[in-house]
Amino acid sequence: MAAIGRTPFERGDHAEGFLIVTAAADRGLVDIHDRRPLVLTPEAAREWMRQDVTGAEAAEIASDGAVSADDFTWHPVTRAVGNVKNQGPELLAPLSP
Repeated sequence: MAAIGRTPFERGDHAEGFLIVTAAADRGLVDIHDRRPLVLTPEAAREWMRQDVTGAEAAEIASDGAVSADDFTWHPVTRAVGNVKNQGPELLAPLSP
């Protein structure tokens, strides 16, 4: 997944942070959300992590190195998935038809 962060974090309060780069939801997720995390191929992720990557290069990596929505398996899940307090493998189980 593509993210942006900075180390060492210089806020002075020892809080760490990052942001997740998103793209428009095209398939699979579009019915519940208009954005999706940008997932990169391993090769693109290595390029993304370079310390000297420019903004233009990052945009190109995001465009050319993104994993297609067709490469994911989509299935309905329970509403419990939407609450970050819920954890566990049962959240990944597809709903029975």
